[in-house]
Amino acid sequence: MASAQPNATATEPVTDLGVAVQGENAEVTERILRALTDAGCQPSAEIEAETRVVVKGHERAGAAACAEVRALAAANAELIVILVIEQAGPGDVRRALQAGAQAVVTSVSIDAALIPSIGAALAGQIAIPARTGARGAPQLLTTREKQILGLVVMGMTNAAIASKLFLAESTVKSHLSSAFSKLGVSSRSEAATVILDPESGAGLGILTIPTK
Repeated sequence: MASAQPNATATEPVTDLGVAVQGENAEVTERILRALTDAGCQPSAEIEAETRVVVKGHERAGAAACAEVRALAAANAELIVILVIEQAGPGDVRRALQAGAQAVVTSVSIDAALIPSIGAALAGQIAIPARTGARGAPQLLTTREKQILGLVVMGMTNAAIASKLFLAESTVKSHLSSAFSKLGVSSRSEAATVILDPESGAGLGILTIPTK
């Protein structure tokens, strides 16, 4: 959980804050800026010396988004990073928090949730979409899921994996579906990207697990 900022409270007005906004989607960025200005804030596009909060807009909490969050956290441990994403599955929330974001806000809830989420982060709390709930906590992969994911990273098809592990192809598909849900991805390529990203930590126990 993020540590509380000095003299910060959940009711600290955003008008007193330096807030920078960065985003991929122009429409979402405009909505973020409007929510902040409606609350009396004067956001900037650049991170300046007085910046305390950075609001970043991305489609998902993918490898690129998480790398940017980690870089911000590494550069300034006191900086509060709020990630606004268009798709917020449990995996997205887990990755965002692991990268160092103090809050995750869905793009559809910007108007209602952005300012309260900033307030919560200022008070040292983590804010995530309620519908993800406990599912935002890390979920452990089974040994079989790790085996299969390791072979996916190697480029093997479901049929080849089934043959190698003496499983039915339908069983391989079932394990992959479960593993994808836990990783917060929806395809083999996304899974491979997350697993091969050393910063994500998702490759632990996958790339080295025996596949006898």
